[in-house]
Amino acid sequence: MWLPVMLAVCIRCGNIKRGPAAKCAVCHFQPQDVEDKARSLILSTAYEIDGEYRGKTKEELQAIAAAIAKGQPYPFDDAEVRSVVEYSERVLAVPAKRLAIDGLRWLLPPILVLAVVCFVLFWKK
Repeated sequence: MWLPVMLAVCIRCGNIKRGPAAKCAVCHFQPQDVEDKARSLILSTAYEIDGEYRGKTKEELQAIAAAIAKGQPYPFDDAEVRSVVEYSERVLAVPAKRLAIDGLRWLLPPILVLAVVCFVLFWKK
């Protein structure tokens, strides 16, 4: 079974890592503030906002990583970084009650179908 591998570039040293929030195995940098987290997300294959994929390809990330490793910082667009920060703030502001209700709306129908199928298969004797 093929599973997609999430890749990201360390915004400090250019090392390729497993995800935007991961600690870099080379320089040990791990994004902590919201701007660094946004920059790390932008330089990853995980960059998606409102269902729109905005991430870079593996080849683009490798080229960016090589440039950063050579001392050429990536030219982040300040407006894009602000946009990612604002989106994350909106996502984090969703109340837990709303998440629970939405989760039930998605999970309850398949659970009910599974329960009916189990009832029909196992208790219909």
